[in-house]
Amino acid sequence: MKITVDGNEVHLSTGGRAHEAGRPFVMFLHGSGFNHLSWVLQSRALAYDGYNIIAADLPGHGLSKGAPIEGVEAQAEWALHVLNELGAEQAVLVGHSQGGLMALEMARMAPERVRAIVFVASAAAIPVNPKLIEAAESAPESAYANMVDWAHGADAHMHDNTVPGGSHINFGIHVMEMGDRSALATDLKSCAAYSGGEEAAKALSCPVMCILAGQDKMTPLKAGKALAGLIGGSETHVIADSGHTLPTERPREVNALLRGFLSGLDAKAAA
Repeated sequence: MKITVDGNEVHLSTGGRAHEAGRPFVMFLHGSGFNHLSWVLQSRALAYDGYNIIAADLPGHGLSKGAPIEGVEAQAEWALHVLNELGAEQAVLVGHSQGGLMALEMARMAPERVRAIVFVASAAAIPVNPKLIEAAESAPESAYANMVDWAHGADAHMHDNTVPGGSHINFGIHVMEMGDRSALATDLKSCAAYSGGEEAAKALSCPVMCILAGQDKMTPLKAGKALAGLIGGSETHVIADSGHTLPTERPREVNALLRGFLSGLDAKAAA
């Protein structure tokens, strides 16, 4: 699906089903350098469960036009503009890594627009090694390879995995290559500069679930648990045998948790 946001064409996945009036919206927010394909195994599943799915590529990522957006705050504002363009008054936000920071900022800026948040392998702060930023600026292809290797858990490095016959590593590199060559560096610098996560997390009043990975080297498990600790009443799950790229490494487990969480929200709304 193509829409225009802030003067640029934006590509978003609806999970293969058109939006319908009266259905709740679920907005997936991808991580640094990635795009809507991070969520391909979640967006389709939930679309066929009856949700209006929004899995948009940030500008300069995937199939979206325009220059990459600098700063988590500006990225969050852009995501709110996407909701406006689609007529979505409220959405459940599902943010992976940097997408989790965006979700925090969206809730800080417009809490009435956020029905609930699911943080996937995220944290309140995501410091970035300066060497990785330097590589992303000077030799993006090298940074893609290093980051994708580092982001995946042990099982994902094998071809006998949750995508039989496929390579998580090659998939991740290909997804990153789809974007503007400055996209990863812009995202990493945005994460490193973001300092408002702790305050935003403490102020959350919506339902929250954290899905964390036991083998996460990008946002370590302790950082995810620290985020959960800032949020009163959050629901936390740890998938022990996964690296940072939970949505593709452990899609069945992630989907089951998402479905349970969303069903609970729907039940409360219907009560």
